[in-house]
Amino acid sequence: MKSKVATIIVTYNRVRLLLKVMEAVKRELVSTGIIIIIDNNSDDETDKILCEKGIIDKKFIEYDLVGKLSIKEGNKLKIIYLKLNENIGGSGGFYYGVEIALKEKWDWLWFLDDDAEPQTKCLEKLLEYKDKHSVLIPLRISEKIDYREFPAIKFNMENPFLRKVRDVEFYKQFASVNDFPETVEVEDFSFEGPLIKREIIEEIGLPKKDIFISGDDTDYALRILTKYKKKHLLITKAIINRLDSLKPSTDIPLWKEYYLKRNYYYTHYRFGKNVFVKIKPLFLFVFSIFKNIIKGKMNIERLKVNYFAFVDSLKKRMPIRYRPNSKI
Repeated sequence: MKSKVATIIVTYNRVRLLLKVMEAVKRELVSTGIIIIIDNNSDDETDKILCEKGIIDKKFIEYDLVGKLSIKEGNKLKIIYLKLNENIGGSGGFYYGVEIALKEKWDWLWFLDDDAEPQTKCLEKLLEYKDKHSVLIPLRISEKIDYREFPAIKFNMENPFLRKVRDVEFYKQFASVNDFPETVEVEDFSFEGPLIKREIIEEIGLPKKDIFISGDDTDYALRILTKYKKKHLLITKAIINRLDSLKPSTDIPLWKEYYLKRNYYYTHYRFGKNVFVKIKPLFLFVFSIFKNIIKGKMNIERLKVNYFAFVDSLKKRMPIRYRPNSKI
C-alpha cells in the first residue's frame, strides 16, 4: 500500500528557490500527495508568481484571522497555499503548516524549507523504512560539507560543562559521506527533510509557534525523543540538497542574537536532565556580558538584547521582540 504524504514548505522571499523545491517534491510523490506552502508574508511577489504559473488557485479565503488561503485540487496533487499577514518566523510557519495538515488525510508529514531540494528518490528511500521507524531523517548536504549541520548522535542535556551540546564526532571517522552506514540513530533534526508519521504528530502536537527562528526543529525533535525514549533514524542515502549554503559569519545582527540566545537558554530549561544544566544559562548570560565588555562591543542595545534573551527564557516567555528589519 502506497503512503500518502503531506509536504509542508515554509518560505520567505525566495520564490525562485521555492519553485525548484516544489518541482523536486512533485517528482518524489509516488501516490496522492498534498503540498502545503506557508508564506511568511513575502514581499517578492511569491503569491503573484505562483498564480501566474498556475501552481496555486487565484481565489483566496480568510484563514483564522492570520492570513489568506488558496486551495488547488488536482487528480493526484492538492496544493494549499497560506500567505500569512505577517512574518512569524519558521516556527510560526511550521505551526500553521501542521495545523492545516492535520485537517487533511495523509499518512506522513514531510517538513521542508524553501531551499531544501530533495535529490531523486529521496522520499522513496525514506519510505523504505516506514515499517521500522516513525521518524525518518534524510542527510542534508550543503555545497561545502559541514559535519556540524548533520543530525547529532547525542544532544547532551546532562553535562553542564559542555560548550557544544550536539555531538557530531561520529561522522568524522568516515572519509566521505558516501562511506556513512546506511542508517544512523540520532537525537535531533532540522526541519529540512524529516518525514514523521501522522500518529506521532497527533500525540506530540504542533511545533512551538513562538520560537520564531533557530531551535523550533530541535525543540520538536527533543519533544519526540523525550516522550518515546527512542532516537530518530537517519537514512544516509536519502539526500537533501541545501540550495542556499550558509555562509559562516562572526557578525550576527542583534535581532538574531536575541533569538539564538533566548532559544538556546530555553532548551536548557526545558530539556535539562539536572539542576546544573538548568542553571547553565545564568553563567552563559554573565559570560556573554563580560566577553562583550572586554571586546569593546557592549552598548545599551546589546545589553538589552542579552538581558531580554535571558529573562524571557527564564520566564518561558517567547515574544517576537525583534524582526529582521529591526533597527537596533
